[in-house]
Amino acid sequence: MLILLTLSLAEAKKPKAPPPLPVNAWGREEGMKADCFYPADYEKLADGERRLARQTAIEAMTQQWRGTRPDAKARKAGGADDLSMIDDGVLMEESVVEGLETTMLGRPELIEQVSRANLEQCKTYMKGGSLDAWKGWLVPVASKLTAGDCNSPLIDTMFDYLEITRPWYRSVTICKGDRVHINATLKDRYRVTDKGEWITVEGVPGEKAIGADYPCNIEGCMVGMLVGRFTGDDGVETTFPIGADYTLTASSNGKLSWTINDTTWYDNKYFKSAAFEDRVALTVEPAE
Repeated sequence: MLILLTLSLAEAKKPKAPPPLPVNAWGREEGMKADCFYPADYEKLADGERRLARQTAIEAMTQQWRGTRPDAKARKAGGADDLSMIDDGVLMEESVVEGLETTMLGRPELIEQVSRANLEQCKTYMKGGSLDAWKGWLVPVASKLTAGDCNSPLIDTMFDYLEITRPWYRSVTICKGDRVHINATLKDRYRVTDKGEWITVEGVPGEKAIGADYPCNIEGCMVGMLVGRFTGDDGVETTFPIGADYTLTASSNGKLSWTINDTTWYDNKYFKSAAFEDRVALTVEPAE
């Protein structure tokens, strides 16, 4: 009898185990003033369940960020017309919420990463942390998640007429790995000095572009030639000769532009014959 009483007292002194954490639901831990959303263990779910868990998570997070999380208890007591919201002190800037929401809807797999990180931010705030810290985390999330993405691959053919009186122009977005075919007509002529010879996009025969004033002065770049420039998102520029035909493989996301390889553009002129004037036609298209 004494042994049983001793065991009972020992068991009574044991601290109670904390309740299990919620899964894909609202809840709180000790020391928290209000609830946070606890996402599911996504990797353990089947595809259909995983999609539903993501949907639940994005709805829960955006409602809390907007301050529109329904107060279920108050609404039940108040009847069908009661629109009570939970006031947990959380309210984020709408433009930030909308931007991140749009990003996650476009790439649902990101919901998993955001919901896990958001839980930690929420718990910190609910345990006495600063709301400004949570806001500071939220603002750059969308841009960080999509950093390095290329949303405008070249998928259509672009037609243009070559402007010979201006330096680098156009800014065509291409993505890493894109192969871009650039073609220019050879029958159309122009000149790059007042009394110079009439040339094509292949440039002045035998006259290499020498000197830093030329847009392209590497091997193969001739004076007056059609040349290209690729500017990567990292700011690194690469120039190259185009001439009548060239295929570029983008080493990174970036912008493609072109010009005539000249040092002054104001005196450049297309060839005229009677009422007709030559114009170089450019075609920029995905390479096969």
